[in-house]
Amino acid sequence: MKCLFLTSSPGYGHTRAAEAIDMVLRCRYPGIETEYLDITNLMDRQVSDAIQDGYLRMTAEQPELYQKLYDMDKDIYRQLAGKIPADQNLIDFLDEQQRRFFPEVAERARFCQLASYKSLDSALLNTLINSVCNRNKIPAGRLLTQGLLALIYNILAARLRKFVNEYEPDFLIVTQMYPNALLSHSIKKGLIKQPVIGVLTDYGVHGVWVRDTTSVYCVSHEEAAEELHQQGIAEERIKVTGIPLVPAFSNIPTQSQARAYLDLNSGPTVLITGGQCSIGVMDAVKQLLNDDRHQYQILVAAGSNTAAMDDLQQLAKRYHNRFKLYGWCKDISHLICAADIVIGKPGGLTLSETLACGRPFIATCCLGGQEAHNVQFLQAKKVGLQAGLDQLPKVLDDLFSNPELLRNMKRNAYQLGRPDAARAVVAELENILRQDDEMYIEPTSAFGL
Repeated sequence: MKCLFLTSSPGYGHTRAAEAIDMVLRCRYPGIETEYLDITNLMDRQVSDAIQDGYLRMTAEQPELYQKLYDMDKDIYRQLAGKIPADQNLIDFLDEQQRRFFPEVAERARFCQLASYKSLDSALLNTLINSVCNRNKIPAGRLLTQGLLALIYNILAARLRKFVNEYEPDFLIVTQMYPNALLSHSIKKGLIKQPVIGVLTDYGVHGVWVRDTTSVYCVSHEEAAEELHQQGIAEERIKVTGIPLVPAFSNIPTQSQARAYLDLNSGPTVLITGGQCSIGVMDAVKQLLNDDRHQYQILVAAGSNTAAMDDLQQLAKRYHNRFKLYGWCKDISHLICAADIVIGKPGGLTLSETLACGRPFIATCCLGGQEAHNVQFLQAKKVGLQAGLDQLPKVLDDLFSNPELLRNMKRNAYQLGRPDAARAVVAELENILRQDDEMYIEPTSAFGL
């Protein structure tokens, strides 16, 4: 039996969810073969890097523009489709991104000269950027832009179809919305026939997820299920499983056990995390270390891609009695359980892990888009809140000085946690496979790792 996981960068949460499901599958079916495909790897490397860097830049430097794109704002998409002239902020952003990754192309475009491209992908991306930024200077600019968008989609869909058909999986598990959308056309044409399980890794639903070709959707919570249903997906195709976590979260330590394991004291403790890129970590650390009124024990799970690692290491040496720095790891259950409160970027996987350990979450660095859904969820369920960095010391002071409030938030979080979500996803997959006698294989072990 073969399984193909489809993910997309940037953001490591999609892959972590896939890995959690993979662990359960390997336990149930020791002979299973699994493969991962990040769809950004279907593109030329330089183009892929430019797109991923653009995403991170936009969320950090142009959050309003990113939110409009995420919300599928009508005017923004009309601009990208060439139907109306682009706003200057969009032009400036695209122009800067082109200069960062394709300076020779940007310079030639400035003088309306033909440029040479290193690859088809580079030609398509740069021509699209030039057509958006110079709509009025390019003959038939509107038609060119619309045609380019359709061509780019069809090329990526064809590459994905080729990969799937060459690998020949028995089923596909998709943890990000864009590969799910790229599969749709090929499935409708009968060119891909395997069942597709869509696993949503946030607490809200984006419209790009909504496809008739997805066999079943596994979602984080009842509210996400209702939102998906309201967007036209039949109830029987929606399953509330939770966001998949690695097996360690099904058997978490007590706080005292976690602190003993990490050699920590029993004082008020916070964990700061910013995902694999450690977004916002350094700012939060400095804010707390500069607060002389409270001597919180500060734990940091630093991502492997952070540019601030040297500075964090220096701070860890200087404040060795208060500040403990840990490298990025896939299982941070001990760190979360050792803390009283988790602080940082509200990615879906991070929030799911925090809830499974029964800890409240304070979002200090929200990138908008899907993370805005996550913040809304934790606030509505009274398991956390959003706070600016300048508010962080006071928010922590309010929580630690009100033990009953903190206990209630921890209890609410624990009740919402779904540590066995990966097993629930595999159970839904098996329900689909049972409908095809030729495809279904009896597992060799019960659920449990």
